[in-house]
Formats: sequence, C-alpha cells, structure tokens
Amino acid sequence: MGLDSVELVMAVEEEFGFLIPDDDAAKLDTVGKLYQYIVNDCKGNDLEIIDDEIWKRLKAVIVTQLGVEPEEITKEASFVYDLGVD
Repeated sequence: MGLDSVELVMAVEEEFGFLIPDDDAAKLDTVGKLYQYIVNDCKGNDLEIIDDEIWKRLKAVIVTQLGVEPEEITKEASFVYDLGVD
C-alpha cells in the first residue's frame, strides 16, 4: 500500500470508528468494495447508520483525502486506475 491508500484507510477508520485490518484493506480496490465493507461492519456491530448516510460520508472522506471531484466517485471506480491512489 502506498501513502495515499494508507492515509485514506486511516481517514475512513476515523470517520466510521473502527479499524480495517491490513489484509482486508489490501482487497478493497474499488470504492464499492470499501463501501460494502463499511456497510457490513456497521450492520455487524448493530450501528444505526443508513446506507445513504454511509455513502455520503465515504464520498466526503475520499474527496478530502484524494482531492478528486465528487462525480468521479462511483461504486465501480478503482482507487488506483480511476482515482489515482498510489
């Protein structure tokens, strides 16, 4: 993982209040996979966050961390190929 991806994971962990193990983080290569991981973790821990709220918060973290435009962030977007994460 490059510096951009480590900082992104740390920002997501801070935003949502849980840790993402390195082995899991390495598999989260698209925005959609990261989103689904967050949804599953929140529901697995009985957190009352609706999916739309998770999506809005995740997009805000990605925009802030990567400096990309919100419209570039889709669930199909690859962090490396589409959003330029190293």
